[in-house]
Amino acid sequence: MATVVIPAPTKVTCPYLYRYSAFIEERKNWLKEIILEHRLYVPNLSQLNDPADGRPKLAHKSGDDLFFLLYNSPAGVLARNPHMSVENQIKEGLILDYNLRHHGEEVVMRGTAESLYKELEDWRIYCLCKRWGNMSMWAKYADVHKGYCLEFVNDGPFFGSAREVSYGDSIEIDITVREHLDGRWFFRKTLDWSNEEEVRVLVPRRSLPITVIDPAWLTRLILGWKMPDPDRKMIREWAKQRSPELRVVTAFYDEFKQALKLTD
Repeated sequence: MATVVIPAPTKVTCPYLYRYSAFIEERKNWLKEIILEHRLYVPNLSQLNDPADGRPKLAHKSGDDLFFLLYNSPAGVLARNPHMSVENQIKEGLILDYNLRHHGEEVVMRGTAESLYKELEDWRIYCLCKRWGNMSMWAKYADVHKGYCLEFVNDGPFFGSAREVSYGDSIEIDITVREHLDGRWFFRKTLDWSNEEEVRVLVPRRSLPITVIDPAWLTRLILGWKMPDPDRKMIREWAKQRSPELRVVTAFYDEFKQALKLTD
């Protein structure tokens, strides 16, 4: 497969961003914390639905290229162990050369990919959508319309850093080319996911999972049209306790228009 040039992620221009979620028992406290404590949980890569998310394919490299990458490059054995004795340098080089010849390039490539993915796993991503009326998002992420959708203003240091996700063919990066290692793959997904109309906030690795936001950034909460009445009542009570009070609206399905609409 040819290496695909990934477009640079672009800043989101729509004024509001949306986050869909189920209101199931084990997640109810999440919403309460968002409303009353302004705390967002930002998942890491392993917690996202797409197993390939944030994990680029690696273009195949020859044995010589792999040896240089793993031994002589700025990320190789010598650079990671600057005080290694000459004897150990020779030993490590012989071990690497043996593994390449004995196990083959693909086995070494797989090991390299696993190491890269492990390094990337600590990055965190907050996934959002460009509109509240995406029927597939309500079905997939908001418990088939029994959940809710949060509306955030596209402003401030957190949401203002959101970037568009591009969709297309699977991509490969050449790990020996520095320009390929700029993280653009975090904003690339296959066409299978294009109905999500996703934008995302990328949070650097080793960051805390909880981000506290300005209450003004959460502007509205939209309840799914199939949400049970007790859940609606609970959420509206939390919204009234908030300062400033959070506006809560309810989605409903207009059969004639075959579209979702909102009511207070």
